[in-house]
Amino acid sequence: MNISFQEFDQNEYYGIIVSCIVHPLQSYYCDDIGHFWVFTDAHIDVLYRPDGDPATRCRNASTGNRGRTIRKFGHFDCDASSELLSSTLTAAKKIDSNIDFIIWMGDATSHLSPGANTILDVNRNFSQELRKKFPNTPIIPVLGNHDIILDTNRSTRFMKFYNETKYNLLLDDANAVETFFKGGYYSLRFRTSKDKQQTLLRFIVLNSAMFQSQYNDFFDLHEPIEQIQWFNKTLLDAHDRHDRVLLLIHVPFGMNENLLYKFYDLKYEQKLLSIIDKYSSNIIMCLSGHRHQDMFRVYSSSNATMGIIGHPPISPIGYLSQPSIRKYSYNRKSFTLKDYEQYSLNVNEAERTQKDRWALSYRFSSWYHQSKELTSTSLLRLIYLIRTNPMYSKRFLLTKHHTERTTLKKHRIIQTLCALTLFNFDEFILCTRILERKRIQYDNIVINNTSEINFHANEQLIEYRIIYRHANGDGAITPIDFEILAGKLSTLIGQDDSKRREDYANARKTLCQEIMRADANLDGKVTLDEWLKFHEHLANELRKPDTSPEILEQISQRINTTFHMLDLNHDGFIAVDEWIKTCQFFGVDEKTAENSFHQITKSDKLEEDRAKQLFFEYLKSDDPNHVSNCCLCFL
Repeated sequence: MNISFQEFDQNEYYGIIVSCIVHPLQSYYCDDIGHFWVFTDAHIDVLYRPDGDPATRCRNASTGNRGRTIRKFGHFDCDASSELLSSTLTAAKKIDSNIDFIIWMGDATSHLSPGANTILDVNRNFSQELRKKFPNTPIIPVLGNHDIILDTNRSTRFMKFYNETKYNLLLDDANAVETFFKGGYYSLRFRTSKDKQQTLLRFIVLNSAMFQSQYNDFFDLHEPIEQIQWFNKTLLDAHDRHDRVLLLIHVPFGMNENLLYKFYDLKYEQKLLSIIDKYSSNIIMCLSGHRHQDMFRVYSSSNATMGIIGHPPISPIGYLSQPSIRKYSYNRKSFTLKDYEQYSLNVNEAERTQKDRWALSYRFSSWYHQSKELTSTSLLRLIYLIRTNPMYSKRFLLTKHHTERTTLKKHRIIQTLCALTLFNFDEFILCTRILERKRIQYDNIVINNTSEINFHANEQLIEYRIIYRHANGDGAITPIDFEILAGKLSTLIGQDDSKRREDYANARKTLCQEIMRADANLDGKVTLDEWLKFHEHLANELRKPDTSPEILEQISQRINTTFHMLDLNHDGFIAVDEWIKTCQFFGVDEKTAENSFHQITKSDKLEEDRAKQLFFEYLKSDDPNHVSNCCLCFL
């Protein structure tokens, strides 16, 4: 293999589609990766006008708006339009419709205190739109505080909501519906395989509005207590059955660290956390919405560690976030979260172009340089880095505040860092005082709502360029990296019909299995050192006169798979445009790609035999000037 460490560093724009024969034990890593979407806080305003004045929350046309500025996809001073909702769901379906389930975290209706009929109408429309876009996908809905009709018959409140919003389109499990009627909460067990012995994934969905102090007068005193008792009983049942639990709540535990108020009534939060203390070993993660910010925190006690991941909203109101959606990957056997990708719509650009271009904002593992699974323990370790390492703290603060026009000063930064793990006010205040006294230097961070967004979005380009060379910031490659890149490649270069997607899925699995052959210590990832040593050994084997037939067969499979992925139209040739498209995906400019193609053939097509010969020579040769180095992008 003719690449040195120095050459890896200099070739930032080259990705490497790799394939080496898998260890038998490692097919586990390549299979059983599922995906799911999380949407939250749509806040649809039925009175939204595309030509509306932001000073009126986009509800009334501006008298001074002679040019009729059209904001059909939203504005930071306004709740969301119906068109933004449609754009969001359409984008999610286009990005990935082959998912295992969708979690809807709640708050479909506007902040402007809509009446009961509006709440029902908006939620009914939301149920229908979501089911229309994803007709066969299981959906797990969560009630937000703006979804609840406060002034109504309390005994039938949630039954009426369910019946009149067509909630049955989202939730139709009889046992779940029974408890939903009672209090808007429920539990649902989910099977990801046909194996009857499999541990099940269980969703436990709480109605967090019952625990918020401002809603105490709208619920009978026994209602939150009964929900807490149900929560304890349900977690005990999950523990006895060895279920793995995703805890879903609209409003998160803890406090608003900048406005200094608790989200929950303290007596209810303490009871809920004491239950979590007993059964946290069953809880994969807690997912939440409500805050309209991209952030996370960890509840930690002597008995428990539970990550709480917040999600940015669909509604852009308040300059807290661009409209965003998030796609998670997870292990279908262990149910452990692996990673997530976040997609956003730049509303300023949408207003300027009148087009809704959704794009990848960032990927958790590459943004935070994380190589392991996304667990509560790994989040706790990351929080330590955020508190102690300026690079991590700036990245966290950027994701949390990237659409605000503000300067984050030392005191506000300290408040944010303390609130990452501290839920008790006394401990939180003590933490801020300690950090203030330590005189730790926290640089002021200027968020300007424009260049920072672009910097954030540029992570997509960075990811394309380094996903194989430096996927998680530590030089390691994992099968999930390969799966995500291969999936994107299949659509990026025009192979988005069902047959080609199936072909790519099979090729992806083959190459995923081969990539892990380089994993010498069987830890589920391939480091740069492992990668180079493996290919040095492979090159030495291929130069032997008596190369093992088994190795030759393995290399043949690798080369055949690579050729068929590049031969986009299956005509037995790699055309110059096919070559250029694939090179451009890996960051090679068009002119360089075209020149490299004509170094290996004088025609506009590369024949199959010639291509495979070059691929073989690339793996075998250690000559840095060999013409086969033009194949770097593909092998």
